[in-house]
Amino acid sequence: MTVQSVRKIAPGYEPISGYTLEQKIGEGGFGEVWRANAPGGLKKAVKIVFGATHANRGSRELKSLERIKGVHHPFLLTLERFGVVDDQLVIVTELADGSLEDVLKRHIDRGSCGIPRAALLSYLHDAADALDYLHKSYQLQHLDVKPGNLLMVGGHVKVGDFGLLKDLRETDNSIVGGLTPIYAPPEVFDGRPSMNSDQYSLAVMYQELLTGTRPFSGRTIAQLATQHVHAAPNLEPLPPADRVAVARALEKDPDRRFDSCQEFVDALKTPRQRQDTTVQRVTTGPVAEEVAVEDLPSINADSEQLRSRVTGHALLVAIGGVGAECLHELRGRVATLHSACPLDLHSVLIDTDMHTIHAARLTEASDRIPPATILHTPLRSASEYRARPTEHLRNVSRRWIYNVPRSAATEGMRPLGRLAMVDHAEKIDAGLREAIDHLAAVCGERVPSIYIVGSISGGTASGMILDLAPRLRTLLDEAGMEHAPVLPLLSSVCMKGNPHQNVSLHDTHAAVSEIRHYVTPGNSYPGDNGVNWPGVPAVRNPLRDAYLILDGDHASPDSPSASATIVDYLWADATGAGELLASARRCDAADAVGLAKPMIRSVGVTRLKCVRALEENLLAPAAARHLLLRWLGRPAESRDIAGPLAERLRKRCDINPQLMIGQIRGLFGENEAAIVDQLAALLAPLSAEAIGQCETIEMVILGSLDDADIATQLQRSVAAQVVSLRRELVVRLQDGRIDITSAVQAIEKLIVETRETSRVLAEQSQSSVSDIGTSIGASDEEMVNRLEAAERMALTRLMAIALQLTSQSYSRLTKQLETLHTQLSEAAIGIARAVRCVPGDNRDTENPWTEMPQEIQLRFTQVLDHLHNESAQRWLIAPVRKPDAAWDVKTMASELVSLCLPMVEDIIDQHRRVTDVSASTTCNNLLNKTDVNVTNVTASLGQPDSSTKATSDTVKVTAHYMTTPAPATMETQTFTPTGGQRNRWNEQTTIESALKVAIPGLLQCGGRQRLLLLVGSDGERERLEPKVAAAHQGSLTTVVIPGITPALVHEAQQIPVDEVIRRFETLTGGNTQVSKRLHARTDIQWDQP
Repeated sequence: MTVQSVRKIAPGYEPISGYTLEQKIGEGGFGEVWRANAPGGLKKAVKIVFGATHANRGSRELKSLERIKGVHHPFLLTLERFGVVDDQLVIVTELADGSLEDVLKRHIDRGSCGIPRAALLSYLHDAADALDYLHKSYQLQHLDVKPGNLLMVGGHVKVGDFGLLKDLRETDNSIVGGLTPIYAPPEVFDGRPSMNSDQYSLAVMYQELLTGTRPFSGRTIAQLATQHVHAAPNLEPLPPADRVAVARALEKDPDRRFDSCQEFVDALKTPRQRQDTTVQRVTTGPVAEEVAVEDLPSINADSEQLRSRVTGHALLVAIGGVGAECLHELRGRVATLHSACPLDLHSVLIDTDMHTIHAARLTEASDRIPPATILHTPLRSASEYRARPTEHLRNVSRRWIYNVPRSAATEGMRPLGRLAMVDHAEKIDAGLREAIDHLAAVCGERVPSIYIVGSISGGTASGMILDLAPRLRTLLDEAGMEHAPVLPLLSSVCMKGNPHQNVSLHDTHAAVSEIRHYVTPGNSYPGDNGVNWPGVPAVRNPLRDAYLILDGDHASPDSPSASATIVDYLWADATGAGELLASARRCDAADAVGLAKPMIRSVGVTRLKCVRALEENLLAPAAARHLLLRWLGRPAESRDIAGPLAERLRKRCDINPQLMIGQIRGLFGENEAAIVDQLAALLAPLSAEAIGQCETIEMVILGSLDDADIATQLQRSVAAQVVSLRRELVVRLQDGRIDITSAVQAIEKLIVETRETSRVLAEQSQSSVSDIGTSIGASDEEMVNRLEAAERMALTRLMAIALQLTSQSYSRLTKQLETLHTQLSEAAIGIARAVRCVPGDNRDTENPWTEMPQEIQLRFTQVLDHLHNESAQRWLIAPVRKPDAAWDVKTMASELVSLCLPMVEDIIDQHRRVTDVSASTTCNNLLNKTDVNVTNVTASLGQPDSSTKATSDTVKVTAHYMTTPAPATMETQTFTPTGGQRNRWNEQTTIESALKVAIPGLLQCGGRQRLLLLVGSDGERERLEPKVAAAHQGSLTTVVIPGITPALVHEAQQIPVDEVIRRFETLTGGNTQVSKRLHARTDIQWDQP
């Protein structure tokens, strides 16, 4: 037996003569990598693989090296030599500076989430160049592309580690252990690598290096293998512009990826840009059995982000009759709210039925809304199709092309709807592009919301929408709007057997089968070569996010219609709740990423009361706001008023210093002679020496004044002036002659005047004292009558005392005026704050009343006057009349709106009664011209035993659409479908009924659910949240969105599509042949999801 001596691998060891190991720079389960000193003092990398001849890893790597040794490229790591030493494979390569894995770690340590995009794309460009060289020149695939195998040399990336290198020309392409499952493409798990396998790994690695997260979250090999093969990648962390390219590179089918790695990197470098447009800125049905429905946790919504509402931009693509009905209602809401509407709605209507098109044109709600792009896509006659080339119709069954009904209507046949779409593909493309261009030009940097709405239970929308949803995605991507989400909202008939809806049930069965195909992870939209529509990667197909809403039971009055649910959900999503609802949709991503079965969503929406949106959210707050602004006044105008007002107040309140001086002097006599006599009488008792002293005379006068209690009299005079002043202000504020700002500025002027008056009087008093002197001089002694001189001195001294006392009184008056000024200023500040507390748009310059019809505009002043009379005493007058009156600005704002609401409601109701009569007359005249065609379609479906007649879903809904007047608000309206009466716009007055009605009908098929409560104010939250929480057993998410109508949104997720199909199959009596004939295209095997 031969014993081989194996030397220990350590620094100083020479695996190959001349190559001395210096430092270990990497290791793994299959070997180690060392930095070595090579001949000539060069530094090289030495990789030692354990078990070169016996272990699978060593033998596989040795085989790979034989393939790569003759391949040279600037971005392939240079292979120096290799050989087997002591039963170990030794590989010598050039020494790299590190790997992309090291680069990523450095950036993360610095606080970044990943490598900067520009640098990363440069690195990937080098790697792609090398990988494509291997593919095209040698038919080789690396199959282990990962950050650790992309090595940095001189600032460039070189591809290294060729242990899994595969020659695709070999017949045995089985892959054994050694691949890295995080980056492995799905075909490698099946042992069938392709020319585009490395591209897939490059795409996974790109997301990881850029964002720090991977598109698949599995932790074990089994989880990762399942996700790579079956699950859709999570591309949300990527910038929107990158998602299109990465989604294509991550296609499950290698043939749908880019033709080369370099083409993938180029797509990342130069994303498609806009052209020719400059952007300026669970009850169950009769066939149901019990299924499990799991509650989802509540969402940690950031309410602070929802405290303000800004105008959002949305594009609605409405298809068929149900789409037209939803569009009509939404445009009516926007038109009603006018300029204060929180939604800028752009729209496209596509239909084959001329009646719907004509009705849409006649009922344009307002010239203030961007006009809808209306696309009529009629069917041609069978003879026309026979006479025309049909190459572009290659995916439509010939039996439908040459058997178009004489009515030229789809008559509920899905393939005919798709036939019309393909035949008018160019027209549809042009209309959609025009709408997208206009939307992009006005939305600036804001992300618009995109919706596509239609029924899958009829002919037109059901045949078009599954193609138009991905086509819309492509057109948005081409326009540089990759970040704009597309949300399909699909309606269908309820899950209830109905002989009058037999065709609709088959349509729905066929459509859901097609949806199953598209939402199955890995199944991309194939496009349509006949009309040059490209494919869309599965992860970018909007149908993955589609909602399917079942129509209610027409026989039940409380059953909500699908169109009402769609409109309410769309309105909430587009006018404030978008981020919340998007978060609700994203919450299941972590769970769904590992699911291979196709799933779908549904939703139910119920408003909690009959809310008058126009009155509550717009006109009443606007009136309250403008009354407060009227109370507050405008500073520029108030300054002009303040001067004359101060003058009038001064006169009315006797603020005149001469009056007060006269009051003091009047205590001694009515006129100067009487005063002199009185002074003489007071001086008579004095001695000859005392009568000549000024101080003695002053003491006599002051004593007389004290006896008259002059101080108290003057204080009362000042108080009376202030009381009179308050009274005058109250009267003028009450009758609207002045505003609070005018009052403040007038008092400011009075303060300035009284302060100046006090100063002047004090100076005059002092001057008088100086002029008098302290005694009667010698010249006076020569006077015959010494008493006469004393009297003149006393008279002058009295005037000085009167001036001094008046100056002191005016000083006290100034202080009281300053107190009044402070109180008025506080009242003005409170009113200004109350303006901001009024719900809705607080732009002072905007008045939605001016956008209303003239009959309503003319009532605005009347409303303000009435509201002023009802509320001024408490909120405007009380702070002036009673300085200690307590009032709260929030209470003021809410009470003003509450007082105003009944008045506004009465005005709107009067206007509606007149308007509704006019609208009803117009629509009835139009209805009289409408011929609703009912055709027996069962013969064309091959059902000779049935006499059921199907009515065109499009025509039937159009009749309802035309007979419904343009709604003025979101309040309850009456909808009369065939088969009974029911509440079209579903609003509930009890929590229990609202919870019941909001349950999505599709939850009878199972799934997961979450309940959201949307309220418009904190008050509504305090009132409604406890009641809903008490009545609902599961979790509840409550969010305040200012001005929104209180509503329950019942989200349903992860509903198994297979179960939905099974139930509709049961409802159709198991006759799958009819449903199969209603598939819209022939080039896809729909029964093979």
